This record gives sequence, C-alpha cells and structure tokens, in this order.
Amino acid sequence: MKDNFVDLHIEDEILFVIANSEFYFDLMAAKFITKKRLEMCNGRSYPTFFDFGESSRYANLEARNYFTNEGEQNILAAAFIADNVASRIFIDSYLTIHKPHILTKVFSAKESAIKWLKYYAR
Repeated sequence: MKDNFVDLHIEDEILFVIANSEFYFDLMAAKFITKKRLEMCNGRSYPTFFDFGESSRYANLEARNYFTNEGEQNILAAAFIADNVASRIFIDSYLTIHKPHILTKVFSAKESAIKWLKYYAR
C-alpha cells in the first residue's frame, strides 16, 4: 500500500512503514499513517520497521504523544532507522521522554533492524 506519505508492506512477517518523501509530521499525519498501518494489519500484530527518513526530525509533540499511545496498536516490537546523527538524537530523545509501551530500538542499518525484528515475527 503506497500513498503520498508512506509505503507499507509486509515481508517475512515484518511490517515495513517507509516514508516516501520528507513531510511535516503533525497529528494529522500520525493519525493517517496509523490508520493505514492498522488497515494493512487487518487486526493482526506485527514487528514493525519504521524509516521516516528526515521527517522523523519534524514530528511535533501531538504526533509523538499519539504514537506513544494510539499509534502503538498492533505492534509487537518497533525498530526505527536513524541514518544520520540528527535523526538519531531526535529518536533517542523521543524514546527517553515518551517511553513507548512496546519493545523499541533504534538502528543505523536496515539489516540489523530486520535481524532484531525477526526474533518477534510469528
């Protein structure tokens, strides 16, 4: 499933949520992405790979709060990609401040993230 914000697909029992372009990550975007992800999951929980690219640095407080609550539905474990220092600092700050209720890790390499998520795949 692909749209203006993200590409969502399931591969090897892992859900991939990958930003198509840079966008301002506000509450409306967070709700839209979560709705599309839940539609893709069809009631099933998956370990989930997130790569929001540069957009991860533009997530406002409302979006971050939403992801820490409603946005965690149907996620067994979450792996975020931070491919630069700024994204890493932002994602690490998000995890420290908002304390997700699901297992969450940050990776610099896609391969490492997928290897970790495979442990939680059914």
